[in-house]
Amino acid sequence: MSRTQEPDTTERVDNMKVEKAIALLREYEPEDGYYGCFSGGKDSVVIKALADMGGIKADWHYNATGIDPPELTRFIRQHHPDVEFVRPKRSFFESFPKRGFPTRKQRWCCAALKEHSYPRDGRSMLMGIRAEESGRRARDWDEVSAHWKSGGLVLNPIFHWTQVGVWEFIRDNSAPYCSLYDEGFDRLGCIGCPQARKAGRDAQFVRWPGHKRAWASAFRRLWSSRPDDWSMKMRFDSWEEMWEWWLSNRSLPKRRDK
Repeated sequence: MSRTQEPDTTERVDNMKVEKAIALLREYEPEDGYYGCFSGGKDSVVIKALADMGGIKADWHYNATGIDPPELTRFIRQHHPDVEFVRPKRSFFESFPKRGFPTRKQRWCCAALKEHSYPRDGRSMLMGIRAEESGRRARDWDEVSAHWKSGGLVLNPIFHWTQVGVWEFIRDNSAPYCSLYDEGFDRLGCIGCPQARKAGRDAQFVRWPGHKRAWASAFRRLWSSRPDDWSMKMRFDSWEEMWEWWLSNRSLPKRRDK
């Protein structure tokens, strides 16, 4: 059974919510249109559909990281060919030897890969952030927020929508969505993201073993490229030990005397 066929057990997205979201987009619509942020996930599908329904002008951009699920990028190319793929100057694995491995608390990759593209002219952005996703998002964002870099506004027209409501909208409007949701993936982020729970990341590496090998190779190159990095060497005896620790999601081990 696909996500859009699940029985409705809670609140549906009624016409008033849809109309309110479209009215919000019209109220703040820039003369040259929104800078639309499109991830390929269910929330992006909804905000793009809302903009189309309301005749809202927007150009859409996808920050390609190089560690995206291939099914996700194929979905975007097939169903949203108007979305521009924005690539960073250096890919994730090219940056790895210099930047080091990302952790839950220090995710350099988010700023370098997922958030590097935004309008430099202060034009308003359109995003699909929802308060239900996390306490931090509920606290730091709203339907209309200021962007910390561009100086413009960020509109989140489905900020108060529930996940059930998002799927109801997709079902009611027969909107295509990425097939990975039907495989049990709740979020379609980067493969190997340290923000994911261990079980979720393990499932990703089972699903995409080639990406797991690429991650392991990056750890090996990192170890080899920093022969005098005592912070690293005093915690681990080999790159394999460092890699297995990272996979475990345990706290960073204390330094040991050599």
